[in-house]
Amino acid sequence: MLIERMKDFYKKSKITFIFLTIMIIYFIFITLNGGSTNNETLVRYGALFPPFILRYNEYYRFITSIFIHIGVTHIFFNGYALYIFGPQIERLMGSTKYLLFFLLTGIGGNLATFFFNFLTLSAGASGSLFGLFGAFLYLIHRHKNMVTPEGRKSILSLLGINLALTIFIPSISVTAHIGGLVIGYLLSYVFIK
Repeated sequence: MLIERMKDFYKKSKITFIFLTIMIIYFIFITLNGGSTNNETLVRYGALFPPFILRYNEYYRFITSIFIHIGVTHIFFNGYALYIFGPQIERLMGSTKYLLFFLLTGIGGNLATFFFNFLTLSAGASGSLFGLFGAFLYLIHRHKNMVTPEGRKSILSLLGINLALTIFIPSISVTAHIGGLVIGYLLSYVFIK
């Protein structure tokens, strides 16, 4: 039964499935090689740490950090959000555009952290996930007929809750979330017709 559901999910949402798989495998790898909450381990395996990007030209961190998660709670919530919201945007954009959109919004969130929160160590797909929220906001604003009134209310409520959590929980990267949201909204003008 579970295998059939996974096959069905893969057929309908290949890129989301691949992203989730990479995140889970990378999380297990990092956990087994020093721990997903150990700062040295996180930096060693590609977390975003702006001083290293400047000092050692480690620009790959803008991408690798999207797939690294700090602790079980972090990967659970980001993985679940990707599982719920990713397939909808993937079907709307198509696989290739969605892949680029996800990566670009994650990089956008990381760039915001790089410029506005320079000394912070950060990781996670939150910039990309807020990019998905940006795409939903774009749909609500520009294509109202594509989102039901109930859908609008749910999306806006979830966004409000997530923004409140972003502001009130100190360990969450405000810059990555806001950066991803803004970039996601703006990129939707290109990626969604």
